[in-house]
Amino acid sequence: MSPAISYAAVNTKLRAILGLFLSNEDYMRLISMDSVADIARYLKQTHYSQALEGVSAEAIHRGELEVILRRYSVDLLMRLRHYFKDEARKFLNVLYMRFEVEDLKLLIRALFTGQDLAEAGSSLVYIGRYGDLDIKRLISSKSFSELVDSLKGSPYYPYLYPLTLKDNTENQFRVEMALDLAYAAIYKRHMEKLTPAEQEMIIRIQGMRADLLNLQLIYRGIKFYRLPGDILLNYTLDFNGSLSHARLKELCQCRDEAELVEKMRNTRYNFLFDHKKTRDIFMERRMNRYLYYKLLKIRRMNRMDIVQSVIFFDLLEIEIRDIITIVENIRYHNEDPERIKSCLIRSL
Repeated sequence: MSPAISYAAVNTKLRAILGLFLSNEDYMRLISMDSVADIARYLKQTHYSQALEGVSAEAIHRGELEVILRRYSVDLLMRLRHYFKDEARKFLNVLYMRFEVEDLKLLIRALFTGQDLAEAGSSLVYIGRYGDLDIKRLISSKSFSELVDSLKGSPYYPYLYPLTLKDNTENQFRVEMALDLAYAAIYKRHMEKLTPAEQEMIIRIQGMRADLLNLQLIYRGIKFYRLPGDILLNYTLDFNGSLSHARLKELCQCRDEAELVEKMRNTRYNFLFDHKKTRDIFMERRMNRYLYYKLLKIRRMNRMDIVQSVIFFDLLEIEIRDIITIVENIRYHNEDPERIKSCLIRSL
C-alpha cells in the first residue's frame, strides 16, 4: 500500500472518529449536570459508550471515571497501528510513549508524597497494559533510587539516574522535567526519520508547544522554586520554537516573576501573563487553548501524512481533559456555568 493510500485510509478513520466528538451542545449539557453519575450516564450515549459499558453510573467516582476515559483514549489510539509501517510506525510508538511518561510522573508524585504505589498503580493508563516497563517492579519500589533502578534499559534511565545521586527538595520538580527532556530527545530522534514535509509541520507544532512549556517551566521555577537560571535553562526544551536559546537564557536569569512578565510584554505569548489575579490558575488552560485552535487550523489543511495523526492525539486528549474539568467542578459543587466554561480548553 502506497503512503498516500495508507494516509487516505487513516485520515478517513480519524475524520469518522472526530465526527463523534462532543459538540458544544454536549458540553453545555454536561455542565448542567448535578452529579458525576449524571455525567457518566450522559457519556454512555456518546462515543464513550464502549468505555463505560458495564460500568454502574451510580457507583462511579471522579477518579475512576477519569481513568476509564484515559484508558479508552489509549486503546482507541493503539488501534491506529496497523495503518502504519516502517519509520511512521516507529514514530507512532513514540507518540504512545507520552502516556508512559505521564504514568511515570504519577508514580513519582505518589512516591514523593508518601502515597501507596500499588494504589497509584491502579490509575495507570499505559504501563502494565502496553509497553515493556515492569509494573510489578515499579509499584513495589520503596524509594526513588529503587524506582529508577527498575527503569534500567529504558530510555528514561540515563536522564533519571543522575538525580538519584542528589538529595534536595526540588527533586520532584526536576524529575518531571528530566522525563520531559527524555521524551523530547526520543521524539526528535524519530521525527528526523520522517519526510522533510512532515518534519517541517511537526517542528512547527512542537516548537509552539515547547515555547509554552518552557515559559511555564521558567515561571514556576522562578516563582515557586527559586531555582538558579542555569538550572532552569538545563531543563528547557529545544524544539526550534520562536524562543531562541539566547532568549530562553535571558528569561531564566530574571530576578523574579515581575521581571519575567515585563520581558514577555508585547510578545506573542503575553496572554499567559496578562491577568495577574488568575495567572497561576489559568496559565495551563491558556497554553492549551492557544495550541487547540492552532491545531484545528492545521488539521483543516487535510494533509496526507502522519501530521493528521499527531494532531488527533492532541485533540482527543483535550476533549477528555475538558470532560474531567467539568466532572471536577460538578464534584466540588461549582454550579456556575460561566465559571466552568472559563476553565475549559475549548471555548464555548
